[in-house]
Amino acid sequence: MTSRLLIVTLMAIAMMFGNAAVGLPQNKVASWLDEAKPSPWNKPDAAIPAAPKLQGATDPRCREAARPPQLDEDKRVREQGWDLVGAFQGGWEMLVIQATAGYDGMCRPRQYQAFVFMRGVFAGTLSPQPMDSRTDGALERVSLQSGTRLTADYARYAAKDALCCPSGTTHVVFDIATDGALTPVSASTSKR
Repeated sequence: MTSRLLIVTLMAIAMMFGNAAVGLPQNKVASWLDEAKPSPWNKPDAAIPAAPKLQGATDPRCREAARPPQLDEDKRVREQGWDLVGAFQGGWEMLVIQATAGYDGMCRPRQYQAFVFMRGVFAGTLSPQPMDSRTDGALERVSLQSGTRLTADYARYAAKDALCCPSGTTHVVFDIATDGALTPVSASTSKR
């Protein structure tokens, strides 16, 4: 009887902690997205950054869903260790490619980035550091506006938001400067 009681007790504790982890709120930290005019991080003639090394094995089923390289820019991103995710976006001689360094248990991108090219030249990334799905600052949408402008929307989590449900969006306008570097011009946050 004692071992059965111990097992039931351990299972109850595991369920309590497991359920608590599912609904944990975001820890909101100060971010580049909190600035009305974010400081630029992209430099002219910069190299495509290498994918960060992640610990742990990747489920091969996640990697099977990665997009195969189609364009020269795809190949250049892939050569830096990134898996291509989603469709590329292009127009006005501008190209946006999203790629990830890894995946979470549900095959969502972990440590992902969006790379912008102008006339085949790397112009920069849409975030100063790689992002994780379901976290504050995760890139959600990119729209090409003209030959030198694009906009991007990022998920914003308040301290009490569950992982499923960010309560805000930060809209960032980017321009490709005359030196060829992608530069954030403005950022504004709104509630959903």
